[in-house]
Amino acid sequence: MRILMVASEAAPFAKTGGLADVVAALPRALVGLGHSVDVVIPRYRGITVGEPIGRVSVPLGRQLTDAAVYAVIEAGVRTVFVDHPGYFDRDHLYGAVGHDYPDNPERFAFLSRAALEWASSANEPYDAVHAHDWQAGLVPVFLREYAHTPALRQASTMFTIHNLAYQGIFDASWLP
Repeated sequence: MRILMVASEAAPFAKTGGLADVVAALPRALVGLGHSVDVVIPRYRGITVGEPIGRVSVPLGRQLTDAAVYAVIEAGVRTVFVDHPGYFDRDHLYGAVGHDYPDNPERFAFLSRAALEWASSANEPYDAVHAHDWQAGLVPVFLREYAHTPALRQASTMFTIHNLAYQGIFDASWLP
């Protein structure tokens, strides 16, 4: 199978807890079983690995924003980094201790959409799309808009909640 994973963190590139460990270990285990796995995460401040592989134009509400895309292959897993400094070049991944960044819903909606924009241009189709935690929670919703693309047409989806304590609950007023 060819699998696309979208997450907000993956060790060793970005880590605040167990999510990063799972998003590092699971793809490697799947590659060991003969599957092909791409993992998409933000290119946070401090991530310097990866070669530029292109750009994506990301529609989000009424705006269209470009982002650079970088990638690195380690242990057979391709990790793809979405580089948008306005969203991801910050002191912390999610906010200062005890306080989320107020634009977190938009930041991670952008990540979800950017991952699918990038994946939709792939030459080989994906069989499954696996979204991890609330930060990638819009991936299955946005995926409907990519059902016409050969790369994502046949993809099944899976959504995994790693820590129920962090639910990504925000006021609906941020929605376009």
